[in-house]
Amino acid sequence: MGWLTKFYSKIIKFPFVLRFEMRHEGKKIFHIVRHMRFLIYDKIPEEIIKEHRVTKALNDQKKLANDAKNVVKAEVKLAFNEQVEETLALKAITEIEEKLIQHEKTHGPTGYEKDFGKKVEGIIGQAHGEDRNVYFKYLEPIIKVAERKGKDNLTLMAEIRSLGDNSNMLSAIALRLEIRTASKELKKLKHEPKVIADALKQWDDAKGNKTQAARRLKDALFEIEYSIQRDLHHSTLIAKRDFLLTILTLKYINDNEEFMKGYYLKQVMPQLPEEERIESFEKLKKNLCDHARMLAQGMRRILDAEERNGKLAREIQSLANK
Repeated sequence: MGWLTKFYSKIIKFPFVLRFEMRHEGKKIFHIVRHMRFLIYDKIPEEIIKEHRVTKALNDQKKLANDAKNVVKAEVKLAFNEQVEETLALKAITEIEEKLIQHEKTHGPTGYEKDFGKKVEGIIGQAHGEDRNVYFKYLEPIIKVAERKGKDNLTLMAEIRSLGDNSNMLSAIALRLEIRTASKELKKLKHEPKVIADALKQWDDAKGNKTQAARRLKDALFEIEYSIQRDLHHSTLIAKRDFLLTILTLKYINDNEEFMKGYYLKQVMPQLPEEERIESFEKLKKNLCDHARMLAQGMRRILDAEERNGKLAREIQSLANK
């Protein structure tokens, strides 16, 4: 399924639905990744090397395989929901910009559009740079790591080892805060096109003294700037932290495959079940790779939308100068 097909198949009417789903997935990722780390590096090695409990270790390997499958599913779902949220935010920003442009063309500038357009252009430009960084530093390499192709595999694994597990587990904890903030600002942004339309109408209706109308318009534009900045920034942080945890999951899977090879080569575990388990992990990584390609489509659409928003912000400034 392509990104756009999945986007339209997911009908989201209220931001709190997205927030609920994203917080649920974030919590699930945190707990499963911790459990995977415990099984791979503590429990299973102890059962095999110290206690020689082969049957128990095989059962825990099954639990680990199930954990890996569930956490990959949660990581992909969270990343997709973040892209849905960011797409809806950019759509709301487009509506706001278009209303201002139409008003400038019809009634002339109010005197506040130029500064607003300049600030929004800066915010969009910063968000665009942050999203590009996430795309090239994390998402594209995830595809290559999952495929075990090219130098990106070794480079990215080395980077994760330098970060350490604790940094990535903190990313999982911080997800909850970022999700809450981004969803709150999305709720505001979906309401802002009506707010700015009402403020512009009040400005037009004020024939003489426009002090009150000017105050309302200025306040509305300031709140919009603030919401845009916070929503886009925190959405990018959600994506970054989710992809970091996805890379950490890949590291755990790769480490576990190496451990399993070592177990049967040392003849402390039967070879056939370990090889079957390794094959199942390889299929899971291929599945993750396919999902990552779908997320890459969504990221490219977001980058294109940000470029359009930047152009609209510049048009607002151009009309204000005239």
